[in-house]
Amino acid sequence: MGTDARSLGLLPVAPGFGSIRLAPSDVDLFTGGNAKLSLLAGPPRQALLDVSGELTRAASYRANTQSTGEGVVVGVIDTGFDLAHPDLRDATGKTRIAWMLQAGTPRGLHPALEDEFGCTDPNQTPCAILAASDIDALIASGEESLSDRRSAHGTHVLSIAAGNGGVMGEGTPRYVGVAPGATLVVVAPSLPGAGFRDADLLNATRFVFDRAEALGMPAVVNLSVGGDFGPHDGSSPLEQGLAGMVGEDKPGRVIVVAAGNSGTLYALGEDGPFGIHTEARVSPSSTVRVPIRSSRSKQGQGFVWITFRPDDEVSVGLEGPDGSTWVGLTDPGEDAGYGGGDEKISAAVINRIANGKSPITEATNSAVVAWDGTWEAGELNIVLEGKGDAQLWMAGLGDVSTSSGLGLLFVRALKQGTITVPASHPGLLAVGCTINRVEWTPFDSTQPLTISELGGAVVRPDGACFFSSAGPTPFGAPKPELSAPGGFVVGAMAASSDPREDRGGLFDPQGCPDSTPCFVVDDHHAITSGTSMSAPQVAGAVALLLERDKKRDCTPSEAGACNPTLTQRRVTEILQAGARYPGGVVPRETPRDPEGLVPHETQLGPGTLDVEGAMQVLEVYLERLSRETNESDSPSGNEEPIPPAVDRSWYVLSSSYARPDPTWPVWGHVELRRADGTVATTVDESKLRVQVINGLLVDPLTAVSHGMWRFAVAAPKGVYGTSISIDVLYDDVSLGTRELPVGMDLWTSSGDISATSAGCACSAGAPPSSPPPWTLAALGAALLGGRRLRRRPSGTKCTR
Repeated sequence: MGTDARSLGLLPVAPGFGSIRLAPSDVDLFTGGNAKLSLLAGPPRQALLDVSGELTRAASYRANTQSTGEGVVVGVIDTGFDLAHPDLRDATGKTRIAWMLQAGTPRGLHPALEDEFGCTDPNQTPCAILAASDIDALIASGEESLSDRRSAHGTHVLSIAAGNGGVMGEGTPRYVGVAPGATLVVVAPSLPGAGFRDADLLNATRFVFDRAEALGMPAVVNLSVGGDFGPHDGSSPLEQGLAGMVGEDKPGRVIVVAAGNSGTLYALGEDGPFGIHTEARVSPSSTVRVPIRSSRSKQGQGFVWITFRPDDEVSVGLEGPDGSTWVGLTDPGEDAGYGGGDEKISAAVINRIANGKSPITEATNSAVVAWDGTWEAGELNIVLEGKGDAQLWMAGLGDVSTSSGLGLLFVRALKQGTITVPASHPGLLAVGCTINRVEWTPFDSTQPLTISELGGAVVRPDGACFFSSAGPTPFGAPKPELSAPGGFVVGAMAASSDPREDRGGLFDPQGCPDSTPCFVVDDHHAITSGTSMSAPQVAGAVALLLERDKKRDCTPSEAGACNPTLTQRRVTEILQAGARYPGGVVPRETPRDPEGLVPHETQLGPGTLDVEGAMQVLEVYLERLSRETNESDSPSGNEEPIPPAVDRSWYVLSSSYARPDPTWPVWGHVELRRADGTVATTVDESKLRVQVINGLLVDPLTAVSHGMWRFAVAAPKGVYGTSISIDVLYDDVSLGTRELPVGMDLWTSSGDISATSAGCACSAGAPPSSPPPWTLAALGAALLGGRRLRRRPSGTKCTR
């Protein structure tokens, strides 16, 4: 807007975004005096090595080059950190954390910084800022608050990215992070039990980049947090704010985000699959009911976000488990609310209203359905009428959250499309999960523990984690960008989370033999799983890339360290181009694998992290950059093309099916490798082609980075019930033909349906009684501007 955020009582947390904390009674007063501001809110985001170093080849790269991430900031934003943990201290016992911002009472040690980042502002989350000397003083004093139960997740994540394995102790460190020489900047931005407010995440990211700039270092930020509430199309304020802090004009800044753990599909008896995401095609003269299986709730909250295509026109309603209409069909641009006669339920639908008081913005065509209260077990229904394509995501809180049980789940769920927010932004590097190990020896045991099955599927190392969120985004953007080991990864165990001392917590899951804490491997390290563990593997690798970029040969006009050249986009492309073909767990007939097992590309992206492969691509990039900078025409710029080995090369597709719409593409990534497995950085591109039968090549083969190309296919408009045949060939030798089914949605592409058609679709309106005040605490008055929802008139609506 060109307005100073502080002049409005806001804390600037990202370009174009400010933060303020308001009591519900103050929302109307603030918005009334600032009518041009958009006030947005939503549910909080939640927190989502010895073997992994071999899989990612980070250990061999460090051994061969002595690179450790020195001179680069690794920033981790998480729940908390065990400041005294040996992996986060140097050989003398001093902390490796240069700066820390921690939610809680301000300490006044750095008043100017605490003021700059809103720590002392009563309208912001209170926080304290500590420098390395402050942390060392706390360690020396034996401060008891150095580690608490909340520090388990953050400590583990930080050590995977940049832990040194505990060099201050005796013996050779074993569980070493990817960039053990990096400078650490950490942020624990939330108060206990509060989750992560979007504004606090933005402010935390700003803090990391600010401190890195003050240190004169490039930086990578790791976010192992996310949520299912949001448009998933990159338009949310959190995603826009994060993306605004990186880009082509900000070299030396990279953000890595966990793809999410929402890809799990449940089978309950003969029903299912159940999960947090589904989709449906809404056609004229039909009513679509999207069923939601719910357990009984004494005090629960449900949220459904629905994203439509830009020109779609769909009305949205909500039915309770007894078939009663909680909220009648609500047209685009309208809202409606409901309070049951016994006032045990409050419910609302907000459909394409971007008034600054709902979580919907002008950048997306979306609807929000929310309800709060007490209801019986059964099936609720999201009711849709009109014309368009609906993508739906579920989030439950209270006693219907997935953390307390199965809670609220779509009856016909999809793994595809489950990338969480903010990882769904096309410009942020989302990381999926692969299995790191299936066997280890627990602490104080001589018997190895072997995992043979996980999530109902046979487990093998380097395969996909069954829970890892899958792409693409609603409009086809490929996700995740990369995968990395996250299943059964060893990392630092915070002292307060040792299950041998206090049972329960992150490192004490069910299933251990004899009920012993079998995920602990020594006094300071333990095993856990999640894309939260995958993302820091990549963040550490980014630190190694930034270190190499910083130490490249500078031009004569430069002095000292080189100015950074690697941007968010360039780093992502280099990591993808250098990726490794992983093992797989998804059965599919293919010429490449006689066992019929290949990776599921919508879950794993173009490949899995390979540090040495990425460095090979980076060296070619830096060499060519040096020639361009020095206007050199050295012989190395005229290398003879080396044919790739087709049996070592591959391509992936971003979706498991295609839509009958040329504007809705399926993207392909081609990875060419030489016979020795190295990246084919020089090939004869005239021999590389894509063959498409019964479909359209809507975006031709384009070189993205050395060794990697991209293309896009789609089905002709209105043609479905068929399949597209796709093949990539080099010198007329096939990399493997794929058959891509075409449907209006995934259910129709597989011969199933997702809608009940009728000549006349009728829906009863909401009861005429006045609804109670909105009580959905997680969204609160900020979501609806502290107002009562206008009710749709009672009656029926019938469309022919």
